[in-house]
Amino acid sequence: MGITERVKIGDRIKRKESLRFITGRGTYVDDILPPGALHVAFARSPYAHARIIEIQVHHALSMPGVLAAFTGEDMMRELASVKAGPKKGIKVYPLAVVKVRYVGEPVAAVVAETRYQAEDAVEALQVEYEALPPIVDPEKAMEPTSPNLFDELHSNIVFEHHFSTPDLDTVFSEADHIFSARLNSHRLTSLPMETRAYCAEYDPHTGFLTCWASTASPHALRTRLAELLGIAESKVRVIAPDIGGSFGVKAGSYQDEAVIPFIAVKLKRPVKWSETRVEHLRMAVQGRDQTHYVEAAVNDDGTIVGIRDKIIADMGCSYALDNSIISAALLVPGAYDIQHYAVDAYGVATNKTVHGSLRGVGKADAAFVIERMIDIIARNMKIDPIDLRRKNFIPPDAFPYGSVTGALYDSGNYDGCLSKLLASANYTETVKEKIHFKGQGVYRGIGVALHIEPTSSSKLYSTGGYATCRIRMEPSGTITVYSSTGNQGQGHDTCLSEIVASCLGLSIDRIHVIRGDTLLTPYGFGTGSSRSSVVLMNAALIAAEKLKWRLLKIASRYLQTPPDRLELKDEKIFIRDDPNNSIGLRDAVRIAYGAPHLLPEGAKPGLEVTGYFINPKIDYVPDDKGRFNRYSTYAYAAVLAIVDVDVETGFVKPQKYYAVHDCGNMINPQIVETQYYGGTVQGIGAAMYEEIKYDDEGQLLTPTLMEYKLPTVNETPNIHLDHLVTPSPFTPLGTKGAGETGMLGPPPVLASAIEDALSEFGVEIRSTPYTPEKILGLIQEAKKRGGIQP
Repeated sequence: MGITERVKIGDRIKRKESLRFITGRGTYVDDILPPGALHVAFARSPYAHARIIEIQVHHALSMPGVLAAFTGEDMMRELASVKAGPKKGIKVYPLAVVKVRYVGEPVAAVVAETRYQAEDAVEALQVEYEALPPIVDPEKAMEPTSPNLFDELHSNIVFEHHFSTPDLDTVFSEADHIFSARLNSHRLTSLPMETRAYCAEYDPHTGFLTCWASTASPHALRTRLAELLGIAESKVRVIAPDIGGSFGVKAGSYQDEAVIPFIAVKLKRPVKWSETRVEHLRMAVQGRDQTHYVEAAVNDDGTIVGIRDKIIADMGCSYALDNSIISAALLVPGAYDIQHYAVDAYGVATNKTVHGSLRGVGKADAAFVIERMIDIIARNMKIDPIDLRRKNFIPPDAFPYGSVTGALYDSGNYDGCLSKLLASANYTETVKEKIHFKGQGVYRGIGVALHIEPTSSSKLYSTGGYATCRIRMEPSGTITVYSSTGNQGQGHDTCLSEIVASCLGLSIDRIHVIRGDTLLTPYGFGTGSSRSSVVLMNAALIAAEKLKWRLLKIASRYLQTPPDRLELKDEKIFIRDDPNNSIGLRDAVRIAYGAPHLLPEGAKPGLEVTGYFINPKIDYVPDDKGRFNRYSTYAYAAVLAIVDVDVETGFVKPQKYYAVHDCGNMINPQIVETQYYGGTVQGIGAAMYEEIKYDDEGQLLTPTLMEYKLPTVNETPNIHLDHLVTPSPFTPLGTKGAGETGMLGPPPVLASAIEDALSEFGVEIRSTPYTPEKILGLIQEAKKRGGIQP
């Protein structure tokens, strides 16, 4: 469907944004270079943990083209907001002061006329360190004898969360079976196509600072910069132009992001810095890296009556905790009707890069844990894992469903979704095919999982829990949509246009979307946790309906008919029972702008409206039992994977991947599907290839894409996607989030499939990733356990 045609919500229209990108006309921060711009390069710590003794910059300052060099001490003297030391929750400075706490932490910035000159000058800096013992194992870091990473804290445990139903011990003591496992999700990074980048320009005559940033949260960045630099927020403008992906890595704050605008203000010249890929792998926030000690209490009939979990999360050099620990703690029960649960969760600081948001933050860890436990229980009790899931699913008539932790699941049909998946994958024939391949010496396995994706999280202050959309119908009849939320490739421009066009009966080429500019757009909290389809799109619907009502009221006076008897269609407003009695849409717009005497009594001139939508059903404070709901909607998917395993090399080849996805009503199914496909490939990478590794000294062992491996099209199986739709009762559009669901399924379902392929060896998978080395080692261990020499 073309953009000049009339559309309605739910149509599969092509993305408006695509043509600009595929023809190379996107504009990224690295494309922006104001006249006279200077370039910045950072000196970074080679140590994971060390005390800074001295930084000498004079050799660097003598090099050609170098204008200035700044250290953390310099910034402390200049910035009033950090002179007094770190505030609560902030334990590092824009540039390191006194100590460094991870390899790659910035210790100084050099400014030069060209990037090459700046990079060369960094090599001339002389930094003296006193090495300190690194802390890289979170479980050892928890021990009372471990040295503290932060002097102002009493231990390396930077966060704790505890929850328990009161009768859990009794439930476990009376259960027929107890199953336990140590499950681990390894450390990853998001690795978007575009790394972080900042460019800043300061006008000393007006005191106005403009900052271009590759960020998912321009308004939040503006607030931070204004506070840190001591500039009135009204004189700070942040522009997030086209963003080449985020996946969480650009959602939060970074210690170095204030350095570029600080230098621009200090030198009164434009300043720019773009992160290299090596810097990104060292500096960009990392995710996952949780260890769960899990126990499940199960009765003879397969009913799971209780879960007990201890979570140890490696937070790296943490100064601002993300959602990962609390989300995982709340969501381990997953799609299952488990009434008894306890969790003790610990976030632990180590000498690694800061932990932060990564697509599926906390949700992926929880999904991996509960789905692995389901397979462990099924295997030990010799129950079909599909039957065990069905036995314990939350039933369809229980929605909205209050989880034992307080999570409020809005809608779902898990059994129906699983049934549709098995039909889509032709499960009976697929099992027969597996047996056929077995006869040919091929170790083929089939895995099944069903996971939930809680969407649209809300935390007090940090994510705000709402979105705003302002719409203006211009005198020419075109429409401008001002979004409070940015866009990193999700297709927001298309979806917003589709909603507004559908409501007003227009073609989407009449609609222009502005986002990512704090000077023009309403205040917002950025993307993340798949919240845009929950809050932003519903805010757009509310605004569009307000605009439509304004137009109908104008027409009602002209047609002498109540507005609720009028319709807007095909560029005219007419009486529903008398279509020939009408007024052209352009005429109504002219009245709104140019003939206030013809407006209804009390009506304001112009056609500009604002819509707000607040995250529904959110609990900001736990109840007296410690339960609370942090997410508004709960998407989910049933997934099935088919893999072949080479038992001689340990190499796993995914052959086919089936999914049935339910994200409620879809604004544009084509965009949902491309999001799902991309997320699935990213999830396969997370399960099998991508891994951030450190040695015992805290040195990064995966500093380039030679070591940090990504899946290519050759490693990607055929993905078959279908949908189930259970609309959310909590959103006007019936939508749920959809951006992360695809990434959550591969780790548990591929583990299940690999175990199935290697069932004769008794291979047990308890951690990611599923590299050839790991799988081959597991095969050899299993052979030894069975008395068979490898």
